[in-house]
Amino acid sequence: MDRAEERKVELLLARGYNAVRTSHNPPSTAFLNACDRLGMLVMEEPFDCWNVGKNPDDYALYFKDHWHDDLAAMVGRDGNHPSVILWSIGNEIPETGTPAGVETARMLADALRRLDDTRPITQAINTANGPDVTRADGRPDQAATQFLDVAGYNYKLFAYERDHARFPDRVFVGTESYPRDVDTIWRRTDQSAWLIGDFVWTAMDYLGESGIGRSDLATPDPSRAPYPWFNGYCGDIDIIGQQKPQSLLRDVVWGLSPLELAVQRPLPEGASERMTPWGWRDELQSWTWPGAEGRPLSVAIYTRGDHVELLLNGKLVAERTLTEKDASVAQIILPYAPGRLVARAYRAGRRIGERMLETAGVAATLRLTADRSRLRADRDDLAFVTVEVTDQAGRLVPDAVHVLRSAIRGSAELVAFGNANPRGVASFQQPVAKSWHGRALAVCRPTGQSGRAVLTVESENLRPAMISLDCAGR
Repeated sequence: MDRAEERKVELLLARGYNAVRTSHNPPSTAFLNACDRLGMLVMEEPFDCWNVGKNPDDYALYFKDHWHDDLAAMVGRDGNHPSVILWSIGNEIPETGTPAGVETARMLADALRRLDDTRPITQAINTANGPDVTRADGRPDQAATQFLDVAGYNYKLFAYERDHARFPDRVFVGTESYPRDVDTIWRRTDQSAWLIGDFVWTAMDYLGESGIGRSDLATPDPSRAPYPWFNGYCGDIDIIGQQKPQSLLRDVVWGLSPLELAVQRPLPEGASERMTPWGWRDELQSWTWPGAEGRPLSVAIYTRGDHVELLLNGKLVAERTLTEKDASVAQIILPYAPGRLVARAYRAGRRIGERMLETAGVAATLRLTADRSRLRADRDDLAFVTVEVTDQAGRLVPDAVHVLRSAIRGSAELVAFGNANPRGVASFQQPVAKSWHGRALAVCRPTGQSGRAVLTVESENLRPAMISLDCAGR
């Protein structure tokens, strides 16, 4: 739906993103319209494979007969969108750099330039670039990149400086990267005119590639997430639109925030947490850990400052000096005690930021917040209503899990209700859902008639909440 696509772009812009790679197929027209209108740049990519497949029934079965028609359809439909600034001819193509792959890359690049000679061409490459060659213009290059205007590298951060030294005229872009490398990547990007940016895998969580971004007490295999994992869980933003801890570090790296604070979930004694290459520590912006009193917890302070302090209940309990080697993260081990945890960051002796986490009380009430309370009386419009479980003081109860029951009356209907739990297998189309990390999301759609709609959410032993939506004329 148009509004769902628009909201994705709004969420990304709010977190500092200015470009999206559409992996690994063309996006909806509604998405590109939103990018045009709101100011998001787009790298558009039509193929995840060419002649060599990755799965038994994938596009490799059809590439030979349909690649040109599909390429022409993409450019014909999307070529007039000003948000589209780069075309990519493929993602992690198995035959990249081989004679057959080089010939296919030439064929695709030539066809793209005939269809549209106004935009540069790239490819997302995760393998070796093949032998050295001489380009048609006489410059030295490599087999896999010789037909590209911009060399796209997936997970090849180690090769940036090396390949730039060998091919100083080459323009690079990080077409795919690990969340954990955000600080290193952007320090290098800021310092390198030849490196134009980076695309993390991924900006938002998605259904599929189950659990590739998970953590575990044993070393997890990213290709074998056990049921009930169904969500990739490698995004900066979860599937209901909330920030995850890696997004907090990105806020710091991109200058949206001087300081952020998160706490790793208490681990069993003697255990350590291990992540997949796309994973992150199980952290929350929470100082509410009942039952963990006296146990050591790992506190992460994210900042580009050079010195941090940590205070618990008004007492200075730790301080650290940071250098570039710390990658904008100070990890401090601290025995848990309820109350107020405050982090302060300094640069050159001047305080640049402060963040506080406060222990929440028992769950007492529900709170509803709509992204917009006034909608068009249009079936393409939506309201996204965040449901939060709070204590009596209005503080989010971070690990609250409650069965939530929703009802809506008037000029809108409930079209989705659920949470961001990557293992919480349940229908998103029922009026009953559970909270996870204290939150859930209800998506409401106008019926097409002007008027008022009222959404009510209730749960046993919690004060219910309701919110009014105004479905105005078109």
